[in-house]
Amino acid sequence: MEIPIGPRKGEIIETKVGCKCEDIRLVKESLETRNKLKVKKMQKIFDNHSLINKDLQQATFKNYQPSNQSQIKAQRIAERFVEVFNKDKSINLVFSGTYGVGKSHLAKAITDGVINKGHSAIFISVPKLLTKFRTSYNKDSDISEGDLIDILNSADVLVLDDLGAEKSSEWSWEKLFEIIDSRQGLHTVYTSNFAPDDLREKLGERNFSRVVNRETTVVEIDGNNYRLSNF
Repeated sequence: MEIPIGPRKGEIIETKVGCKCEDIRLVKESLETRNKLKVKKMQKIFDNHSLINKDLQQATFKNYQPSNQSQIKAQRIAERFVEVFNKDKSINLVFSGTYGVGKSHLAKAITDGVINKGHSAIFISVPKLLTKFRTSYNKDSDISEGDLIDILNSADVLVLDDLGAEKSSEWSWEKLFEIIDSRQGLHTVYTSNFAPDDLREKLGERNFSRVVNRETTVVEIDGNNYRLSNF
């Protein structure tokens, strides 16, 4: 076995059951260190405080205020997602509904819930994510497109907020397909202001079939605009 990181990186060691316990411990510690470095890099590039709107930064399951049965059901599904989360058993969610019914609120609460259980999660809107990809093409950028893909794929949960809100172009469709396709078999949560049939038309059959597949639960949420409830 090769030690992947640390002062003994590259060294080949033999590991046999019942012996070489120190070498096994070193390999385990090296892998843990590498994973921590990945998470640290992920947190730096996808800092939630810079990616999430102020009104969502404090969003939790406790302060979500459902006003109808579809919102109550959506909250139960979101909470259940966190409760039973197992990174080896992929589950996708699509929260679909009009503006202000709590889709992003629940998705943000899922993000925090997963992180609190010791896993990694990224919350980002699709338009902002595509902007990050464009920025990576700058010659002064300290991160490449490949780095972004690797980081997105290393997240135990990726939340893509506002799917369908991106500006239509051949490049954005191809990039979106690449991102969605690379997340197959991984936990991904989507929110969209489009109804499922409209989202299919917006994304095209190829992208839609990867968003909504046998691992995906579509949660349609009804209600009035939550953001305007105090006016």
